[in-house]
Amino acid sequence: MRSPAFALSLLLAINLHAAPCRVVIEAPGHVGEQVLLHRFDDLFTLRTVRLASTVIDAQGRAEMVVEIEGTVKALLTLGDRSAELFLRGDRNYHLRPLIDAQAPRTVHGLAGMELEFVDLDPLDVNALTTDLYDRLDGFIAEDLATDEVAGMQAVDVLRREGEVKRTEPSDSVTRPSTLFITPTWSKARVDTFSTKLKRFYAEVDDPWFQRSVDIGLCGLRQGPQSDVMELYDHCLKGRAPDYDSPDHVRFLRSQFADHLLVHPFRTDEVGLLRFVKEARTDSLRALLMAHDALRDDDRLCELVMIDQLYLNHPGKIFDRGGIVRILEDVAATSAYPEHRRIATNMVWSLTAMRPGSALPELRTHNTLGDPVQLDSVLRGATCLVITASWCTYCDVEMRALGKLQETYGDVMNYVAISLDSNATELRRYAASLPGDRWTWLMANDPTALREVLRIQAVPAFILLNDGMIAQNPGPEPSQGLAGVLHAMRVAADEKDRIKFGSDAPPPPRR
Repeated sequence: MRSPAFALSLLLAINLHAAPCRVVIEAPGHVGEQVLLHRFDDLFTLRTVRLASTVIDAQGRAEMVVEIEGTVKALLTLGDRSAELFLRGDRNYHLRPLIDAQAPRTVHGLAGMELEFVDLDPLDVNALTTDLYDRLDGFIAEDLATDEVAGMQAVDVLRREGEVKRTEPSDSVTRPSTLFITPTWSKARVDTFSTKLKRFYAEVDDPWFQRSVDIGLCGLRQGPQSDVMELYDHCLKGRAPDYDSPDHVRFLRSQFADHLLVHPFRTDEVGLLRFVKEARTDSLRALLMAHDALRDDDRLCELVMIDQLYLNHPGKIFDRGGIVRILEDVAATSAYPEHRRIATNMVWSLTAMRPGSALPELRTHNTLGDPVQLDSVLRGATCLVITASWCTYCDVEMRALGKLQETYGDVMNYVAISLDSNATELRRYAASLPGDRWTWLMANDPTALREVLRIQAVPAFILLNDGMIAQNPGPEPSQGLAGVLHAMRVAADEKDRIKFGSDAPPPPRR
């Protein structure tokens, strides 16, 4: 007879092979709109990879079949709305987008939407995770309410007792034991809740989900009073990271938050800064492994190292060039395939669209629907703006840019690529803006444009010289673009001015 361990390993082996996944979207009110399906290539950088693209047909339906390996977090986009879900191979998903026309847009220019799963298996990972999150959130809400009541009771006691008494010799304040400064979950409550929750899900034969239960409960134990080593022993020791689990990534980042700025600084600040600047990957890894929680786990240590470097790249403490070189080294030489992929995405995230590189190829058309080659409009100094008529903040910046054109319009070209889908509305909006030097274009595929330009929020300003990136992100009109335009005007005037004492011939008399 085969052992349960063998059966589990067989299940995991099957689950790691790519298999077709069928996704059906039912959206009768959105005929002709584009549907996109992306997967998150890794859950640290959240870089997305397109899986499929289609259009809602005349019957209000769309279907996509994609290859899925393991459990994948995915992003479904319908028009300018999006929702996240989990996908697995050998599964069929029948979805009905529930769209709220009044839903606020995110900084990505997308509005959220809910997904109704039709005939979803109660043991599907989407149903299970939704139920798990509801129960974890319910416990947190109930415990916060309990702590709030206890705190208010303590305040009431202090008020009735009058002036706070002090004790000797520490001169500390005596107070009821229920008064709290930072809310933390009671260990006894968490233990009781954990036992009940594990018992509730005990019959669910899904290793990925059971790990999500464990790591979700570990998250309840984190806090200012938590013991880092105790949490490591209970939640991480002896276990490979769950790279495909959002809960694991959140827990890991909370567990080692600001690790580079705390532990190594205490032990060898000079060495830490030098190792990063000189891109000495092995030396930096050895320094991090001095921490008890990383000493015997090379995989975890390397993951924490690259994640902390990535998160600290925007700061001013570490050498940014050194950070990129270390990530490039890990991407090329790591013994762990997952780390090579994550580090590769980190390097892409930190270096794509950098100054000195050519603007990627973009497919655009004008407001009349005619295709436009960007090379024909990006000649000379150009301010490229990615915007949208429905973006309120974009409108403020675009009107400010229109005003700047009245003073500095002749020193730069102004090209706006809109994420709008309605050309009539865009023409009406463009006509309402000040300035008369606009070139208005529309993206053939707004989502693809955001992906290739790495647009995280709109409006996005990029300064170009003959299609080559000069500054990205460029300053917004409200944050310094006027200074750039003024400097260009001064430089242009200086170039054209004949200086006293120069060898240039005098201007002809008239």
